[in-house]
Amino acid sequence: MMNKMKRTTVKNRITSHVMIAIAVTVSFLTIVNMVYLSRQIIGQQRTKLELATQVGANKVEAWLGGMAIVTEDMASSLTAFGNLSESTVRAVVDRAALNHPEFFYVYFADYLGNMTMARGANFVEGMDPRDRVWYKRAAEVGHTVVIDPYASASRPDVMMCTVATPVFWGTTMVGVVAVDADIESIQEFVNTIDFEAGSYGILLDSKDNIIVHHNSDYNPTSEKITSATEVMPEIDNILSSTQGNYEVAKDYTGKNMVYSAAIIPEWGWKIAVAYPQTNFMKHVYYGIGISLLVAVFCLLLAMGDITYTIRKVLSPLSKINPAMDNVMNGDFTTKLNFATENDEIGDLQNKLAMTLEALSNAIKQQKAVLSEMEKGNLTVKNIDEFPGELNEIATAVNSIKETFNDIISDIQFSAINLQSFAMGINETSDIEEMRIVFEELSAEANALMEKTAKFTTIPSGSEAKD
Repeated sequence: MMNKMKRTTVKNRITSHVMIAIAVTVSFLTIVNMVYLSRQIIGQQRTKLELATQVGANKVEAWLGGMAIVTEDMASSLTAFGNLSESTVRAVVDRAALNHPEFFYVYFADYLGNMTMARGANFVEGMDPRDRVWYKRAAEVGHTVVIDPYASASRPDVMMCTVATPVFWGTTMVGVVAVDADIESIQEFVNTIDFEAGSYGILLDSKDNIIVHHNSDYNPTSEKITSATEVMPEIDNILSSTQGNYEVAKDYTGKNMVYSAAIIPEWGWKIAVAYPQTNFMKHVYYGIGISLLVAVFCLLLAMGDITYTIRKVLSPLSKINPAMDNVMNGDFTTKLNFATENDEIGDLQNKLAMTLEALSNAIKQQKAVLSEMEKGNLTVKNIDEFPGELNEIATAVNSIKETFNDIISDIQFSAINLQSFAMGINETSDIEEMRIVFEELSAEANALMEKTAKFTTIPSGSEAKD
């Protein structure tokens, strides 16, 4: 025996299938959108990081350029004076020192090894300035140079960065002017660069040694200089190629950071920016959240609209069932003229209404004809033709009426004959005539029997059996 299928409704089936289709579609589009949006956001954040790194590099370049301008102005002044007397040199270096108190030392060393320092500072006694890296480097390249951090000869406990410019008389170099910035002042400058909250800058020299780092243990001292690639191997790749390269790794605090770097071409220094990866993901999560919120809103809106539409479209079906229940109970008078939409369901309603009306009319006409026949009126008008198989009912009822008409007419005619025969019998005593009369009565009876033989009757006193 087959299991009975669980009952449901057309509305529920259509609604569930449409809901599933919408949910799958919206989910797929949302996933695609989130993947695309996430990539776009990450790309934007990387661009933002690259811009921040480049801005930091530009500021460091401008700061070093400012130091270079000071030394180049000093060199130009000494060249213009054409005089390297102590008073002239001191006037030049003292003026520069007065105008730029941020410099730790301002000084000039001539080709003879004479050293003049501003603010009354004295060079280390017995040390030839021409042996110092800043002098040798400037003399070697013949233009302004930036010297990586080193321990000051005058203050061995202080790490200096020097900008030096050679002084020429014609084509002859006669000395080098220089200004020093200590590591502390460089750190203060880098800290003024406005990086996004949670991120920080890392300044490296031309040899990729750390000049400034958020972790003070990495900053250079007279005892040690820290290589960036030793303590931050994750930035080794971006130091060699700074165009669009990024590295993700944990920093000294254990926090995941995104690193980007930019080179300062003229001076060879580099600046790297450590950007919290959570900042990247925060924007990604925010974008995903917005996408999910929009998707859920659209899904609810679509489901609400579909539910309303399906309910409205299929609402006539809920009226057809009660009407059909009435038909099943024998009531064909139910009206179904409630179609409001010009669609397939509206057509179904109208056709069902027309069908019920046709059945009702057929029943009414049959009832009227049979009722009249029951009253003995066999002259009632025939039932009109019905469409299709319903016409067989009309034909059968009309045929019954005609048959009854014939039979009743014959019975009436036989009754008249019987009456006539009875009168003839009363008027004669001739046996032969009476025999003839009875033969005629027998013939009439046989004729009636032949006409009614096609009818099956229930014997008197008995009941029909199934």
